[in-house]
Amino acid sequence: MKIYLFPCLLKVEDGCHATIIRKLYLLSTCSTKMSNPLSMPPKVSVHWLNFNSMHVIETTKQSLTSLATLDYPNYELIIVDIGSSDGSPEVIKNHLQTEPFRRLRVVFVKVNADVGPIDGENAAYRVRDRQAQYIALTHSDVVARPDWLRNLVGYMERHRDAGAVQGIVVKAGSGKVDSSGLMLDEALNLYALHENSSFSLKKPILISFVEATMAVYRMEAIRQAIGEEKDLFVPGAFMNYLEDVLVSILLWSVGYKSIVLPCVTGEHLRMATTGTYVQPIARYHYRLRNQIALLYITNSADKLRFTLQVFRRAIVGRGSFAFRQMMLRSVIEGLIWGHRLKRLYGTINLYETPMRKTSIMGRLHP
Repeated sequence: MKIYLFPCLLKVEDGCHATIIRKLYLLSTCSTKMSNPLSMPPKVSVHWLNFNSMHVIETTKQSLTSLATLDYPNYELIIVDIGSSDGSPEVIKNHLQTEPFRRLRVVFVKVNADVGPIDGENAAYRVRDRQAQYIALTHSDVVARPDWLRNLVGYMERHRDAGAVQGIVVKAGSGKVDSSGLMLDEALNLYALHENSSFSLKKPILISFVEATMAVYRMEAIRQAIGEEKDLFVPGAFMNYLEDVLVSILLWSVGYKSIVLPCVTGEHLRMATTGTYVQPIARYHYRLRNQIALLYITNSADKLRFTLQVFRRAIVGRGSFAFRQMMLRSVIEGLIWGHRLKRLYGTINLYETPMRKTSIMGRLHP
């Protein structure tokens, strides 16, 4: 792992106060003000991942510039390149020499290409300023709104039981909702809130987990849920489930909420780089393996049914031999990973997390 430091001046601006909470499950509207107008807002460590983004390099530069021009006065920027081989790291380093970045502490970290996004984030997490009270996650195909941190951190400062928060992320170019938080069922199947045709978010709501596309986490809550010395995400898990899903479930288990706010926080060119990183069948393998591993360490009443259903499909399903072979490997590896994770995390009480009922289709098709 290589680390490059770009030391810069920190610009200090005025803070302000937050709106008042209405009631527990309605919560308050999006706060644009800080709790104490006379004090420096809490330090945020912003983590940004890149992988082979040369084909969307203008979006990548816009993404970086958007982070350098946030209207929040107290944050650092940690950039992690996950073994890019297309020349994008050199373009990024040159871009970091431009004017907007001179007010920031910027750290550039390079890791091997085979570690995956999860270990890319872990690399950023290890070199963060330990005085930071919040961490904010994003990546190279996301362009942040200037008030991203001001809105979310301001809200979390006023609501001390908020452990993880996100706003609304829209699709680049269309303005349609890309991410609005997700719900889980007992089998840990995922349900995006905005897929409901009647979706309309007018107030903060509780969700199963916040998506790491533009998430903000409270470090005090992370320490209670995960511990001081562990990585943020599960090392070696590559992608899916053993990252943002696991963290939110752990936060819920120690009394911290995951919340989506009715503020647009940025635009996302989804799959712009992930789509080049790994083939669809490999993404499905990681998703299925990690879902089974996470189920293994919870007290879900649905984990045995789900695992046996995947195993049955792997043996007698209608898919191609290669696809069924992948499913069988996902089951075996998922159980091995689950056994290993249980030693690290113990049994997690899933029923502290708000969930939706498993649908009939969800029970029939893992």
